[in-house]
Amino acid sequence: MISFEVLDFVSYLLGLIDARKWDTFRSYALEPSPAHFRARTDVIAQIPEFNGMTMLHAIVKCDSPPELVLDMIAIYPALAEAKDCLGRTPLHVAAGSAADP
Repeated sequence: MISFEVLDFVSYLLGLIDARKWDTFRSYALEPSPAHFRARTDVIAQIPEFNGMTMLHAIVKCDSPPELVLDMIAIYPALAEAKDCLGRTPLHVAAGSAADP
């Protein structure tokens, strides 16, 4: 079972994504270390309400900076191939959104 603390943290990150506060998102999601980011990503993958989506799926829907996408993939390469419950990778989600190329 996922703790309320984790759910609150994920909710906060999603709010930053919706508000497109990329610098703040980066400081909370990617720091203090790559190991922390990978661990958080693994926990998020266990949240049933996410339907298999990762934070990478979430940011590419909202026209995130390409550098942020590349940094997330550099830290955790498997994210680029992660599939949600519909079988979509983050690339599929980005292509289906209104995000700039």
